[in-house]
Amino acid sequence: MSNSTPKTTLSKYYNIAAFAAFIYSGLMLLFSVYKDFIYVDQTWFHGLTANGFSVFSNLIWMGLLFMLKVFLSKTLQYNKANALLNASLIFLGISVYSVGVIFFKLLKVYFSSDDVDALLSFGASSISSAILLGLSSVVMIVIYIILGNRIRKIDVVLNDYFKILGFSFIVYAVVSALQMVKFINSDIIGFLPKIVLVAVLGYILKEVSKMNPADLPSEPEPKIAKNFPQNKPEKAQKINVSSKTKEVPVQPEPIPNFDINEQENKETILSYFENLSNDEINRLGVVVAKNYNQDLTADQTKNLILHYITERKLYDHNRFAPK
Repeated sequence: MSNSTPKTTLSKYYNIAAFAAFIYSGLMLLFSVYKDFIYVDQTWFHGLTANGFSVFSNLIWMGLLFMLKVFLSKTLQYNKANALLNASLIFLGISVYSVGVIFFKLLKVYFSSDDVDALLSFGASSISSAILLGLSSVVMIVIYIILGNRIRKIDVVLNDYFKILGFSFIVYAVVSALQMVKFINSDIIGFLPKIVLVAVLGYILKEVSKMNPADLPSEPEPKIAKNFPQNKPEKAQKINVSSKTKEVPVQPEPIPNFDINEQENKETILSYFENLSNDEINRLGVVVAKNYNQDLTADQTKNLILHYITERKLYDHNRFAPK
C-alpha cells in the first residue's frame, strides 16, 4: 500500500487528534481542581472563566467526536454510530451557542457596568440559554448511553480499549445526569469520567495511527458481474436432476465439442455472455446441463452455455434470455 493512501493520510490526523486529546484531558483535570477549590460563584471574573472554558471545551470535544466519527466510518467501516455521533455534534453546537451567548453578554456587562439595558439583556439571555442548555444536556446524556453501548461491542482492533471507551461514555452520561439533579456536587468527580473517556480515545487514535494500514479492515471489494460462478451451476444442476428425474435420459448425451474460436461471431457471442447477470448465467447453466447425467465442470458448463447462445442466436436479439 503506498504512502499516499487515504488510510495513511488519516493516520496523521489521528496522531494530531490523539495529542489534542491528551492536552485536553490535562486541562480538564486542572479546571476541575479550579472549580472545586478556587472558583467563587456569582462573581463576574469566575463566571467569565467558567463560561469561557465551557465554550473552549465543547469546541475541542466536538473536534474529537468528529475524528471518532471519521475513524469509525472510514478506517473501521463501522457505521452503526454515525447517526448518534451526528446528533451529538448538533446538540454540542447548541450547547456552544447557549454558553457563548452568556459569555459575550458577560463581556458586555463588564464594559457597560452602568448600562441597565446590558444587565437586563444579560438576565434574559441567561435564562433562555440555561433552558436551551438544559434540554440539550438531557438529550446528550441519552445519546452517550446508546453510543457507549454500541462502541463497547467493537472488536476489530484494540478490543479491550473499545470496551473501556464504551463504558466511559456510559459512566460519563450517568455522572452528568447525577450532576444535573445536584446529587454530585464535586467537579473533580464530575470531570473524572470525561477525563478518562478523552484519554482512552486519544490512546486509541494514537495506536491506530502507528498501525500498518494493511492490518486494518479493508473496504469490501465490488462484485464483478462477469465473473463466472464455478459452484452455483453445479449445485443448481444437481437439484434439477433430483427433482426432475423423469426427464433425464437413461443414457447421457455426449457433450458436444464446441470451439468458440471457430465461430464467425466470436466477439459478439463472448460480449453477450460477459454482460449476462449471475442469475441469468445460473439459469442457463441449469438449462444446458439437464441433458447430461453427470457433474459438469465450470469450463464445461461455460462452453455449453456459449454453444447454446450460438445455436439459438440469442446474441442477435435485444434480450438476455429466450422466451
